[in-house]
Amino acid sequence: MKKKLKSMGVVFEKADKVIEKTIKGISYLSGICLIGIMLVAFFNVLGEKLRMWGFSVSGVPASTEIIQYLHIPVVFLAAAHVTLERGHTKIDLLSCKFPKEVQKIFNTFGNICGMAICAFISQRGFVQMTRFKMRNQMSSISGVGFPLWPFAMILAVGFAMLSFTFFWSIIREFAIKSDKRGEEL
Repeated sequence: MKKKLKSMGVVFEKADKVIEKTIKGISYLSGICLIGIMLVAFFNVLGEKLRMWGFSVSGVPASTEIIQYLHIPVVFLAAAHVTLERGHTKIDLLSCKFPKEVQKIFNTFGNICGMAICAFISQRGFVQMTRFKMRNQMSSISGVGFPLWPFAMILAVGFAMLSFTFFWSIIREFAIKSDKRGEEL
């Protein structure tokens, strides 16, 4: 029986490494979008300054909207990685004083709540994405519109990944013994 449990632990550790690499790889898209925000802001300011000096150029059309919507992938594609690495905000002022078993109960309860809430928001995000796509809804504050459904999809996928990472945190809590992430914080 101990041998079987040990082999299951090895399987979970291998799966953990694959999941960790996958989630981390997806989070790199967040950084790319952050660079996109920086470039849009830079070229918008540059264009507006050149226009003020008499050149016939202007800033980036719909730059405010572009920056606003690029924040969605910046936040929601990185949140799962942060949670998986236990870097999310955790207030353990009282719970750190509890015995380890009680801490596991609180962690598990918190992860179950997070998983359920994120799964619900993800489901609603997919519904909203479908509505945006069916209605061909565009961002149109500045007249230069782009479809909104990809951003709703990113939000829904981001919350689905976050829900999964809460679930995986429960698995880590009980099945993966060599987990030292987050302890150095």
